[in-house]
Amino acid sequence: MVAHLFVVDPLAGIDITKDSSFALMLAAQARGHEVHTCDTDGLFGQSGRGFATCRPTQVQRVRGSHFHDGPTAIRALGDFDVVWMRKDPPFDLNYIAATYVLELAPPPTRVLSRPESLRSWNEKVSVLKFPELAPPTLVTRSMATILQFQRDVGGSIVLKPLGWSGGNGVVALHPGDLNTRSLLEMSTHNGREFILAQKYLPEVVLGDKRVILVDGVARAGLLRIPPPDDLRGNIHVGARVELAPLNPREQALCDQLGPALKAAGHLFVGIDLIGEKLTEINVTSPTGIQEIRDLGGPDLAEELLDAALLDA
Repeated sequence: MVAHLFVVDPLAGIDITKDSSFALMLAAQARGHEVHTCDTDGLFGQSGRGFATCRPTQVQRVRGSHFHDGPTAIRALGDFDVVWMRKDPPFDLNYIAATYVLELAPPPTRVLSRPESLRSWNEKVSVLKFPELAPPTLVTRSMATILQFQRDVGGSIVLKPLGWSGGNGVVALHPGDLNTRSLLEMSTHNGREFILAQKYLPEVVLGDKRVILVDGVARAGLLRIPPPDDLRGNIHVGARVELAPLNPREQALCDQLGPALKAAGHLFVGIDLIGEKLTEINVTSPTGIQEIRDLGGPDLAEELLDAALLDA
């Protein structure tokens, strides 16, 4: 029997109508596969082997009673066909340490995404690998450099912390804003932490398009339209969503990006596009597949399972 281990945040706190890991667990369970879960605190390595203190888990679409765990046990990572690293950011030292343990999984166990690629493809910084696809982008902890960058791009910029997701900590700086230096101090922790600065794209008011790529192939787009009082197009802050087919330029962008993602072992990726520009490459725990299915798009949980098991 096929066995999956999902490394996830505690299931008690998830939204079962939106969470992508929950959709993957349901799809695996429906196929008769074993589903086990743990948080990163259940991972450990010893004598060259990786282990998980985990639980067999049953899931169902019943809010408030959506999961039932079996007895906790220590299992070798090699006991599983697929290990899904679906822990949400913050992307901190604990997260990185967890990837070191996951690297100890022996073949043919498949870890998704590949641990070394999770470390080297920061969701914000990775757009620097593709400057021709992205808006002008800067990574620094120097407040003076950010101010110069703002002058160079001739207007507004967006600041993003490197270790968070879901729009947490994202702010826009507009010319003449009296809060500019205070926001830079807070964002960089007075110059102690690197952040990303990106040219503000006014097309964001029309929506932020999340495109899901499965094994390097663009499969569906979801337009996330921000509320009138918020910069961010994230669903959890109130963005409205609708299916959004890719136009030819967006498809060409995905065709260029896809082979690099596939080569890095990123099976499940959600890229963000604003005005046909690449703003983020989400590889840790992208969302959107439930909304895409519910709006009449493809069932990407099934496609992801098929792709994961090809080489497992």
